[in-house]
Amino acid sequence: MTTIIAAGRTGPAVGLVALTKYETRRFVRSPVFLVAFGLTAWALWDGMRVTVTEVNTVTVYPAIFLGGLGMVAAFWLTRSTQRSAEAVKVSPTTPQVRTAAICLVAIVPLICGWLSFLAITVFLRVPGDWTYGTLGTSGRAALLIGQTVIPALGGPLLGVALGRWVRFPGAAPVLFLVIFGWVILADVLAATHRHSMLVLMMRLFAPFTFFTASDQHAVETWRGSPWFFVGWQICLCAVAVTVALLRDAEPGLRSRLTRVLIVVLAAAALMYALTVTGGLGHAVISYPGKAPRPI
Repeated sequence: MTTIIAAGRTGPAVGLVALTKYETRRFVRSPVFLVAFGLTAWALWDGMRVTVTEVNTVTVYPAIFLGGLGMVAAFWLTRSTQRSAEAVKVSPTTPQVRTAAICLVAIVPLICGWLSFLAITVFLRVPGDWTYGTLGTSGRAALLIGQTVIPALGGPLLGVALGRWVRFPGAAPVLFLVIFGWVILADVLAATHRHSMLVLMMRLFAPFTFFTASDQHAVETWRGSPWFFVGWQICLCAVAVTVALLRDAEPGLRSRLTRVLIVVLAAAALMYALTVTGGLGHAVISYPGKAPRPI
């Protein structure tokens, strides 16, 4: 902490760098993050030892562990920083600089997300291109980025925002269960109500979703645009950072951040609308060696 205080006296930029290094060391030593990293590595290794016909059984793990448990780790890290506020106040560093430093810690799980993406791209064995339904090379990249990379970033950022505004210590685990339940419920409804616009909007109104569902004989490609969904996810990350910085902001800065938040929310609404209306106009089923057909 003494190095942070000394760095804070030399300028905000130096203070941000020192704080980021300090918080990064605390984050990577967190038992929750270490468990998340270990579970991700083991799950990917175990899932890619054999040929899989359902890619979702492998791609979902980075989102659950790096995103979900990473959110819990970032939330507790943020709360612990606030509990030591009396000591931190000795430094002239503003709350926004400290919050920005914790947000930058999300680079660590983001790197892990990209490593997961690379591992799946290189080592995942599937019976054929039909396993991805009607998704081409670009669609598959968007699918994997949206299911492995962006959740690994967004989860911890959401944890920081939650930690800045909510004092209940179990808020992050509860929110993780709510998001998990929402995704599973939307997945079940999408499989039984393929033509429902309401179910489609519910499935895509989440930080994570599925675009395919398959078994050993066929794969369904659901409606929605994977690339616009990635844009929606990135906007949600920007919302989380802006909301986190709004806490304890001075009037002038609060006004600027509020304007930024309005712009980001507008962009998120646009990305969501394009996600819902883009891509396939109807669900499609694909079989090995046969042309896809609408269902």
